[in-house]
Amino acid sequence: MKKILFVHSSAELYGSDRSLLNIVKYLDKKTIQIFVILPCHGPLEEQMQQVPNVYVEISQLAVLRRKNLSVRGSIEYINSFRKSYRYLKLFIQEKKIDAVYTNTSVIFPGAVAAKHTGIGSVWHVREIMKNRMENIVISKMISHYADVVIANSRETAKALKIPQNKIRVIYNAVEEKENAQIVPHDRLTVGMAGRINRWKGQKLFVDAAEQVHREFPEAVFKLAGCAYTGEEYLEKELREYIHSKGLQNVVTLCGQIEDMDSFYSSLDVFVLPSIHPEPFGLVIIEAMEYGLPVIATNHGGPTEIIQDGVDGYLVDHLSCEEMACRIMELLKDEKMRRDMGINAQQKKRNMFCVRNMAQCIEEVLYNVLE
Repeated sequence: MKKILFVHSSAELYGSDRSLLNIVKYLDKKTIQIFVILPCHGPLEEQMQQVPNVYVEISQLAVLRRKNLSVRGSIEYINSFRKSYRYLKLFIQEKKIDAVYTNTSVIFPGAVAAKHTGIGSVWHVREIMKNRMENIVISKMISHYADVVIANSRETAKALKIPQNKIRVIYNAVEEKENAQIVPHDRLTVGMAGRINRWKGQKLFVDAAEQVHREFPEAVFKLAGCAYTGEEYLEKELREYIHSKGLQNVVTLCGQIEDMDSFYSSLDVFVLPSIHPEPFGLVIIEAMEYGLPVIATNHGGPTEIIQDGVDGYLVDHLSCEEMACRIMELLKDEKMRRDMGINAQQKKRNMFCVRNMAQCIEEVLYNVLE
């Protein structure tokens, strides 16, 4: 039996967290013994501990964040990196780990420790880095310290400054829900889900909601998600933006939602309004599983998921007018919503099957372990 150490950058339940959870759940435990190290306590830890035969440990690992780009932040990061590296190297040696699986491009110590202990290294990249210099530096790190790089979409792969023959594209996937369906509700409801930050497009969503509200005054809008710790001001700014438009009774900030099943079930239309290219868009396939038509901006991973006009819509990321127009088309036509939602659910179950994803990742691991 081979021992694989998964090193991850958070313990919440956003896209990369839920993807890792599905990988750990569905890998073959008869041939792979799984160890997971998270940087803090959180809901992901609780979910991981419910998976049989998975060892979970918490350690304050060095995770690269925007705050680390200052002089003081850089010094703090370097000190944290050294501690993390020493801890992981010792962990690898004591547990006789065969390979390290680094999940996301913002956590480096595991791959470096793997390289220096002479074991296999797989790096799963789930981000498209907008800053050219950051992309070059991080791509070089990943290329040097990983034997194989997994990208969550072709767009993510193309953005990396890494020889493409070193990259394997494996799409994210989510579990099939036996009772996935929209629950009857009184008001037409449009929702989005994602971390509150500068590029996820929450303000674009609010701008579209403002236009839709004029034609559909009874429709309501829900935003699931919160900001990173230390960036709570972004949530405050968003709330103020909603109030400035007089939409406080129309647009609701739901915060981080533990029960995403209930959230998706309460919607009629799902929107992913990212203003920068989305690496994949896990929430898209989660919404599709519930038979929801999805409207997403026309760049990045969503272009590999949605067939425009068949199982969703792709719209210009600079145009709240086009987004609002597509939302209104779906709100006024229940049959269109239903037909598009059926197509979406069928595609998700055919193309984004969690067992197929796990099998592809097992193949990568076995190749690295040979």
